[in-house]
Amino acid sequence: MIIRPYEKPDAAQLISVFCKSVPVAFGENEISEYSTFLETWSGPYFVAEDNGKLLGACGYYSRDDRQEAYICWILSDPDAKGQGIGKTLLLHNLALIDEQPIIQRIVCETSQVAYLFFEKFGFELQHTKPDYWAPGLDLYHMILHKKAS
Repeated sequence: MIIRPYEKPDAAQLISVFCKSVPVAFGENEISEYSTFLETWSGPYFVAEDNGKLLGACGYYSRDDRQEAYICWILSDPDAKGQGIGKTLLLHNLALIDEQPIIQRIVCETSQVAYLFFEKFGFELQHTKPDYWAPGLDLYHMILHKKAS
């Protein structure tokens, strides 16, 4: 498995991977949001690829003050569960964020489906909001504070 930057021709495969996680991890309403994201996004976004097959993706962005980074649209193929795809993608993004000393904390907005995954990497739950993403998919707002160098 390799991690490489997202390219626009990857969109169709990623949407297919995304759809495999509806309605368990994503709401059906999020398919068009993700599609638009893939069409318009220009920030750091990476795919996990194995023999030409895309198995997942993850990226991040930062706000104008650049002291916070936000993990965005992390997903992995449920057919490849247990292969470390999400972990590898997240660690890749965290390493790149870590190279930016001005960023002091990393925000992740996820759901009850994945929040325990993020806790393993030190993210701490700040608050939840029921039915935020879709009916039955709650918002879990999490933060990881960078360690002082």
